[in-house]
Amino acid sequence: MNGLHPELVTIYENKLNNTVTFEQFIANRSFTHSSEQPIDTNGCVIEEIMLDELRVICIKPKQTYEYAPCFIWFHGGGMVFGNPDDSISYLLDFVHKFQAVVLIPQYRLAPEYPYPAALEDGYNALLWANKQAQSLKINREKIIVCGGSAGGNLALAVTLKARDEQGPSIAGVLPLYPMLDWQTRPFHKQFTSPGLWNVEKNEKSWMAYLKNCQEVPPYASPFYAALHDLPPIYTFIGTHDLFFEEVCEFVEKLKNEQTTITFDIYEGCFHGFDLENVAIAKKAKKRLLVVTEEIINKVVTK
Repeated sequence: MNGLHPELVTIYENKLNNTVTFEQFIANRSFTHSSEQPIDTNGCVIEEIMLDELRVICIKPKQTYEYAPCFIWFHGGGMVFGNPDDSISYLLDFVHKFQAVVLIPQYRLAPEYPYPAALEDGYNALLWANKQAQSLKINREKIIVCGGSAGGNLALAVTLKARDEQGPSIAGVLPLYPMLDWQTRPFHKQFTSPGLWNVEKNEKSWMAYLKNCQEVPPYASPFYAALHDLPPIYTFIGTHDLFFEEVCEFVEKLKNEQTTITFDIYEGCFHGFDLENVAIAKKAKKRLLVVTEEIINKVVTK
C-alpha cells in the first residue's frame, strides 16, 4: 500500500501476516468480559448492567458528580464481531476529561442476529440512559452517542431513530470512520490486504447484517438516510481507509443540510489507525477530545 503514514508502515507490514479468513474469524469470535481483561482502570469504576438480556458496561469516575455528560459508545466489528470490553481502555480518557459516565452496550451481532437487532439494542440503551438519568447522575441533555466503524453506523442510526420518533435528546454524535454504504464501490476494490478491513470483509459483513432485508432501510445504511435536523457531528478518517470516499461524500450531504459538522482527514492512515500506539493516533485522539469538549460546552441546559 503506497503513501502510508511513516508511523504506520511497520504496523501495516505486521498486519499482512494475518491470514485468518472471514469465516474463521466469525467462527472463533470471543466475548471476553471485563473481569477477564488486565486493564488499568486508572481511578475509574467499571460495572456490568443487565437491561433484560442486553449487557451494558458502565464506566464512571470513582467520585461521581451530578449532571455529568454521558457517552453511549458502540464498538466496531462490521456488525459481526467485537465486544464492548475491547473499547474500555480507549474510553477511559472520556471518563477522566469530562467526569463522564460511559455506557457500552453489547449489542447483538450478525449473522445470528441481523438488522434490526443491533439498532434495537442501541436504541434501548439510549432510552434506558435517558430514563435513569437521575440514578446515573447524568445530564440527559448531554448524552452523546458515538462509536467507530460499525459502531459509527449505529451511532448515526440511533440518532436518526431518536429524531424520527421524537426520542431522547442527543447533544452530539461522534461516528468515527463509520461504515455507511452497503453497496460495493469501485473505490472499495483497491482494499484487498488481509490484514486490514478490506472489500471482502466489508461485503460479507453487509450481507450478514442485511440478510433479512428485501430492501435496505436507511437506518441500516445511513449513507442513504434523510439527514435533516441532526445534532452536531464530529468524525475523522484516514485517506487509506476503505470507507474514505463514502465518508467524505456523507460529510458533504450533512453540510448541505446545514448540520454542524467538524471533519478531519488524516493523510496516509488506514482503518482504525487511532487504536495504534503511535504519535498520529494520539494526535487524532487528542483532537477528538477537544472537539467533543466544544460540543459539550455548547449545550444549553434548560
